[in-house]
Amino acid sequence: MGKIKSARELAMERTANLKEIRSAAGGHPGSEYEPYLKAARLLADSFLKKESTVDKISETLDRYPAGAREEAIYVLLKNIAEGMTVENIPETTGFWRRHRSGSTEGLIEEIERLGRRYDEQVGELRSAAESGKNGEKLQSCLLQEGIAGSAVAGVNLERSPWWRERLNRLQASLAPQLDRLKEGLLSALQK
Repeated sequence: MGKIKSARELAMERTANLKEIRSAAGGHPGSEYEPYLKAARLLADSFLKKESTVDKISETLDRYPAGAREEAIYVLLKNIAEGMTVENIPETTGFWRRHRSGSTEGLIEEIERLGRRYDEQVGELRSAAESGKNGEKLQSCLLQEGIAGSAVAGVNLERSPWWRERLNRLQASLAPQLDRLKEGLLSALQK
């Protein structure tokens, strides 16, 4: 006859591979909390698309059963960290601060410094473009598309292929550093 296991032994067995389950599926597959975890993934996606705010997500989490809340926060933090870009650093680090500061504070501060550097460089690019230093380059793209005359005056930077190319280059130059920092956040989340 087999040994009768204590409640502690059973709990230890059930949680022994929790990190593996989390990394493989983002939660407990098939558990009673799976609908909440799926909703957390959708909330993370809507947050990254700027369709939802930290406050609204926190209100939603407050309505989750206690057992599902911790795993849902884990799923949210994981998905938000994975979806972080230099453009959404202020929002994503704000979310992390609210739901998981402490051990990640140094990483969050480093990510915020990277975000400020990105914003400063975008500001410098915008200033140069708006002051006319890059006017010919901006307008040449429009001229290639057959747009000329008074329609060229006051170029909308956000729609300019030249501007988008510059932003993409800037983002690509900062991506390796951001990826390293995101890996640090994800590692801290596993602990």
